[in-house]
Amino acid sequence: MSSTVKVPRLFGSKESAVPSFLDGETIGVLSVGRRLYENPSTVELSDGRTLGYAETGAPDGDPVLAFHGIPNGRLGAAVFDQVGRELGVRIIAPERPGVGVSDPDPTRVLLDWPVDVAECLDALGIDAAPALGISGGGPYALACGAAAPERFPRVATCCGLGPVESATRPLRLLLRGANYLPWAIQAFLGVEVRSAKYAPEWTIERRVKASAPRDEAIWRGDVGKLLVASMPIACQEHGTRSFVRDIQLSGRDWGFSLDAIDVPVGIWHGQADRINPVEMGVYLRDAIPTAEAYLYPDLGHLSIFVEHDAEMFEWLTQ
Repeated sequence: MSSTVKVPRLFGSKESAVPSFLDGETIGVLSVGRRLYENPSTVELSDGRTLGYAETGAPDGDPVLAFHGIPNGRLGAAVFDQVGRELGVRIIAPERPGVGVSDPDPTRVLLDWPVDVAECLDALGIDAAPALGISGGGPYALACGAAAPERFPRVATCCGLGPVESATRPLRLLLRGANYLPWAIQAFLGVEVRSAKYAPEWTIERRVKASAPRDEAIWRGDVGKLLVASMPIACQEHGTRSFVRDIQLSGRDWGFSLDAIDVPVGIWHGQADRINPVEMGVYLRDAIPTAEAYLYPDLGHLSIFVEHDAEMFEWLTQ
């Protein structure tokens, strides 16, 4: 059954438990993010683990699952609250094992995720729901469509990771390196999380310098601030190990064949994405028989889902 759990104070002074960028916000995306931070929901899975999740959008709307990227968690669902309310979509954003308030599962593989999510749907009384994977959540959405098409009748990826063979050389080294030098990836992610916690404005400016031009204003705005705030929250309970596991699994055989997926698959990708290059989206389009791709010039890693959120949710719920 679902319940609300109390999150311990791990940020700021004793007078304030609210992370940077979320303190004092009463309206908009950051206000929703604060609510999700302070009021996480959980379900208990059949093996005794706890799975955390968040809900935004229209409470009585058509359910759509949203899978977070790396290293983010349930707070990312705040980005889609407004569009969900406008379109009548109930957005459910589960946290992968070891992220946020979800219990770890160190030996998990990609195909374990559809089982966890199906149990979450059962607990919420939902028979089926389409799934959207953002960035590092993309492979998990595809796993759901491959493993349980009756529960996940449509899936989509947005700026999603593709298989390692579709990666550029630097990204391929990262994906494969996680399996040989996991301690190095964990150390790198740890630095990123501490930067987001203790130097959030500097972290945003670093993101701006590494981003496509269309992403720069988004990083400096409320969406960028929310994503930076979400990083230490996603890691405050269990550290960064789960995200190392995400990267390891993305760099291995995924455990299912892309050409065997027979549910409709939508692929949204910006051609100026500097994090997950558009070649990954093209690879998925060509490898999945049911895929249709929406590739946009000039859009980057953030602008693709900020500018085309309504389009994605309308496609998923048709």
